Order: sequence, then C-alpha cells, then structure tokens
Amino acid sequence: MNNISYETLEKIGYEGYVLPKDAPEKVLQFGEGNFLRAFVDRFFDMGNEATGWNGKVVMVQPISGAFDFADGINAQDGLYTVLVRGKENGDTVDDSRVISACSRCLNPYREADYRAMMEVAVSDDLEIIVSNTTEAGIAYDPSCKADDMPPASFPAKLAQVLHARWAAGKPGVIVLACELIDHNGEELLRIMNQYVSDWGWEDEFSQWMASDCTVCTTLVDTIVPGRIRDPKEAAAVAERLGYEDPFLAVREPFQMWGIQGDESLKERLPFVKAGLPGVFVTPDVTPYKKRKVRILNGAHTAFVPGSWVAGFDIVRDCMHDEIVRGFMNTMLYDEVIPTLATDLDAEDCKAFAAAVENRFDNPFIDHALLSICLNSTAKWRARDLPTLKDYVAETGNLPKCLATSLATLISFYTQELVSREGDGLHLRRSDGTEYTAQDDAFVLDFYAARAGADDAELVHDVLTNEQMWGEDLTQIAGLEEFVVNALAVVRSEGVKQAFANAQA
Repeated sequence: MNNISYETLEKIGYEGYVLPKDAPEKVLQFGEGNFLRAFVDRFFDMGNEATGWNGKVVMVQPISGAFDFADGINAQDGLYTVLVRGKENGDTVDDSRVISACSRCLNPYREADYRAMMEVAVSDDLEIIVSNTTEAGIAYDPSCKADDMPPASFPAKLAQVLHARWAAGKPGVIVLACELIDHNGEELLRIMNQYVSDWGWEDEFSQWMASDCTVCTTLVDTIVPGRIRDPKEAAAVAERLGYEDPFLAVREPFQMWGIQGDESLKERLPFVKAGLPGVFVTPDVTPYKKRKVRILNGAHTAFVPGSWVAGFDIVRDCMHDEIVRGFMNTMLYDEVIPTLATDLDAEDCKAFAAAVENRFDNPFIDHALLSICLNSTAKWRARDLPTLKDYVAETGNLPKCLATSLATLISFYTQELVSREGDGLHLRRSDGTEYTAQDDAFVLDFYAARAGADDAELVHDVLTNEQMWGEDLTQIAGLEEFVVNALAVVRSEGVKQAFANAQA
C-alpha cells in the first residue's frame, strides 16, 4: 500500500476536498507537531474549502533533531490525515479528513531551508504567521544573535523573519501565537522588541511591528492524542483509507480557538470568515481562559486524585460511575458556574461544562488519572482555590464539593507510605496498587514527614502551609473543620462516600 500523496489520492479515486498542489503559500507556521497539524492546519484546510481562500501553509521545524520531520512529510507532498474521534452531542464520532493545506516543511537548521524560510518571509503571498513552540518556546535567550542562521529561540527567529519583511518594504502580517501561556501574543512581541534593542535594530522596525503587524494573543483548546499506537488498529485504518500515512494524527471533536483582536480579523482569517464552529474573535480572551481553567482543568483536579484513591485508573471510567460523575457535575453547575456569571454568560458556561463531560467520556482516549495528578498541589491552588474563595465571598457558605476535593487531594498524598526517594513519593492505595505521587519537592517532603500523623493535625498543617497556597487557608471560615470531617469519611468509608455526601 502506498503512502499518501497527490498521486496516491488520484490513483484511489479520493473524492474529498484537496487544495491544488501549487496554491500560493500564505502562512508561515513555526511548529509541525500533532496539535498544530490536527487543529490549526485543519482550520486552514476547512477555511480554504469554505471560502476559496486558496492558501498553503509552510511549516518550520522549531528545533533541530535526529528525526527530520521535514523530509518525511515532504515525501508525501505535505499531505496527511486527521481522524476526529470521540463524542459529540452524545453521539460517537469517527471521521477522517485529508489535510491539503500544508505545502512543505522546512528545517531551518539546514542552510538551504533557512534561506527558503527567509524567502517566504519576504513573499508577496504571505499573510499570516502561526506558532505553537510549546510553553517553553516563547522565551528570551540572550545568546541569540542577529546574524545566527538560525537563532535558537523562536522569538529571535520570528524577529529575523519580520525584520527581513520590513526591510523589503512588504506589508505587515497577522501573527497567531498558540502557545499555552498567558498573554502569549503580548509576551512574544515583548521578547522580539528585546531582541530589537539587543541587536541595535531600527526604531522604525519596532513601530512597524506595532502598527502594521497584528500580533494576537489566542487561547486554544482541543485534545490531540496523536498517532494510533495499536498496530492492528493502525492497519485497519490504513485499509479503510486506502493508503499508509505515518503522519496521521488523532484528535477529539471539541475545538475552541479564541483570538484576541478587532472585528477586521473576522474577514482576514479564512476559518473565521467561514463561520467554522469553535473559532471566534474577541476583544479579550481572558474570560474564556478563566472558563477553561475553572471548568475543564478545575474539574480534572477536583475529582481525579480522589478517584485514583477510590480505585479508578482512567478518566472515562470515572464518567461511567454515577457518584463520581455526579460529584463533578454538582461542583460545576452549583459551585463553579455561578462564580463565573459576572464575566461570562451562564448558559454558555453550562454548554461548555456539558461538552467537558462528553470529552471526559471519549471512547477513543484512555486518559490515565495518574498523568493528570502530576503537580496536583499547584494545580488545585490555580484551578480550584480561586473558585472556592469566590463562592465563599458571594454566598457566605462553603462549596461542599470543592472543599471535599481538598480532602481527597490530601488523601492522595497520604496513602500508605512506601518510600520518599528521587522525584516522587511512593505510596500504596488500599487495593495494594503502588504508585508515585509527583510534585514539587517541598510538597513531597512535607507529606513524607507527616506519614501516620493524626488527621486533624495533618489538615491544620496543610491548610496553614502558605508555601503551598500563598495564604493561610484556615482563615476561610469553616474550611478546616469541613476538610477534617471529609477526610475522616474518606479514611473510614471511602472517597465515593465523601463524594456522595458532598452532593447531598
């Protein structure tokens, strides 16, 4: 069976949408990973089909590596397949789409590809630059120089690209930063201006970036597990498609891409102009970030550590348990969403919460609870503590589910201690399963030092640990007593009973 290519698609009589191979290259994209290809480039592909925008994406490897992605994807004409698998509106989804929006991939650590990247930079066709170089990608590296080919950091590479475009007298571009950090666009522009200062470049260039370019902060949200790992399943999919595709990517149906900017972007971005679901332009993405963190991420952190202690192993199984699912939904609808109503429409938040339940019940993703439990202390502080405090401030009462989640979090770190060594706290849950809790060293040392401590003393020490929470949580009226009592239920009757009590 042949690999996917334009020739292969013609041979098998593929009838889906395919953008012509020679379409103009309108997008320069820093990053070639599964997320960008399954999310951003799929948006461009669908926007091309819906609006006739007719734009190709040039991918750029952000780092040099032993495995050269560029050679592999270029051998199949930049084509690859995205499988959308999961649940949507209660129905199982398993769809495929050939993505033809990408023309090629460049490895700028090879001189010829670096020069090709700079040729794209000054092209009359270029309109948009996209990036997702991981959370660590938007960072200042003082070692980068203006004449590096290429410089190590992504902001330095982008500064070179934009400077070349400005020097060539070409119009500005839209920059869509998709890295998962707060204010990603603003931070990217700040670091590029730092390089302008370091390298002694023209003030006029900085002014051009600020006035002629549109550097957008964005918020992205979808789950992309990546490739199919089961060889038998991969072979069955290839048989169904009619070709092999080593760069096939799997993602869930849910998608959200919030782009911070003005109304003009709606016409300039083909996937927004097409009215594709889940993508929108807004003056401020901050409320949507808050919604995602407090509903999606907050739900994970609230029920997952306790569910692990209760004997569950993957997220989907938790959604099939009436008590655990009920605990999560009671927390979301009765405690979290009411505190978001000042910033966001309540019905919109409820729809987002309903989508979260569908996402957690994805039959194609075995999302391990232990992987979610990494650094749970900092996660609970960032995702759940703000909601708890807002709820208390607005109602004068404790949110029972969120307070119970703190008790079950403590339980996760205080199962039977096996050892404290290396980067983990080695524990054994009641069914005999040994596991490793991974967190900041001070958190693990704290719990290891209190193995076997009286629960009332333990809870007091946890809640008064300002290094963990940034404040003394015993100052929240009634919280310490509630957590002590909930932890007692966890110890004597199990996590599920504590979850059930919180819903009563």
